[in-house]
Amino acid sequence: MLLFSRGCDFYSTSLLFFGNPSSETNPLYKFFGIGWTGLIIVNLVIIALIIYAFYYYTFKYKLRSTNFSSNFKDFISESYFNEKGRFYEVFYKTPKNKTTLLAHAGYVIIRVTILASFLATFHNICQFYNLAFYNYFRELVGRPLYVIYGLIFFSFIYFLYRLLYREYQQTLKVSTKKDF
Repeated sequence: MLLFSRGCDFYSTSLLFFGNPSSETNPLYKFFGIGWTGLIIVNLVIIALIIYAFYYYTFKYKLRSTNFSSNFKDFISESYFNEKGRFYEVFYKTPKNKTTLLAHAGYVIIRVTILASFLATFHNICQFYNLAFYNYFRELVGRPLYVIYGLIFFSFIYFLYRLLYREYQQTLKVSTKKDF
């Protein structure tokens, strides 16, 4: 699904890029002047890293047995920093537990990338073919990319929360089984 969605994005971007390269908003092209070949190489490297992280999550990652705490925030803190009370540091510090970070990144980023690729494909195709309903949407919101970036950001939050809550529930089940 990742390769298909990235291929769709590549196709829709090429429609605009080859017709009018100045409309390309990729920072590598816009600010650094990296051409089409460079964009493809960078994209392949990023996709390879995402696939590796997803592979790690799927086949190598094991949910750590932490000292279970009934508090969801403490569970997150223990998962990333191996101790309670550091939940807010998740937002601005690199976690001590890098394997958990890599596995969670593999789970979340592959899903967010697929969604982002399909959103970009939809945006590019609607823009290229000058579809009336999308033009109305563009007039209504002003900058549709803000809506798209917002959807990408909230999908990241959603998938991360879903993963952490599922792991929390699994840990809760294991903990209650040990009590009996």
